[in-house]
Amino acid sequence: MNTPKLLAHTSLAAGVVFTATAEYSLARKMGAMEAVAVMLPVAIDAYAVAALKRFRSFDITLSLLLMGAAQVSAHLLDSHVMRVNGWLVVIVSLLVPVAIWRTHALARDDDPTPAEPVEAFNPESLPPVEVERVPEMPPALEAVVLAAEEPRTRVSAPVPDDDDELLARTRQDFHGQIPTYRDLKEKYGIGQARARRIRAVLEGDLS
Repeated sequence: MNTPKLLAHTSLAAGVVFTATAEYSLARKMGAMEAVAVMLPVAIDAYAVAALKRFRSFDITLSLLLMGAAQVSAHLLDSHVMRVNGWLVVIVSLLVPVAIWRTHALARDDDPTPAEPVEAFNPESLPPVEVERVPEMPPALEAVVLAAEEPRTRVSAPVPDDDDELLARTRQDFHGQIPTYRDLKEKYGIGQARARRIRAVLEGDLS
């Protein structure tokens, strides 16, 4: 134990012993029996020790006031400066209840507040959820959607600017068949006018 703590404990012990004597004497002069008179210094000094341990400024001040009131009253009676009167009886009678109240208040502050119980989650307590069934897509609509998603045929090779070269490639790609205007435009990426010229030449080959 270091020196400051040793001095603090020594001062506290000496003060409690000194004040307890006067408090006991005060209780005896108030008419308390010996066994009961001991309870006055026990109640007041226990409160003072608890206040110093918790180091609450309010309780330290109040406990010292209670001890001081008991000390002053005891010494006034011992020196015959004052006699027992009604006010003195009231003050001494309130010392113990106040000490008991504040001592228990300090002890209660140290107790952790119990946590409220948390109810366990029960899935069965939830209301049933109705799931609406989504109708399946009709086959006809599904076919339209799939057809719309199919990418158009892209030109895999550059289209020649010369119609004769394009005619030769068309005969090779379509194996002598006459393609439609749409086939020509999608296959080679050409316009409507050029597709007509190419198709006209192919039709002339068959006539």
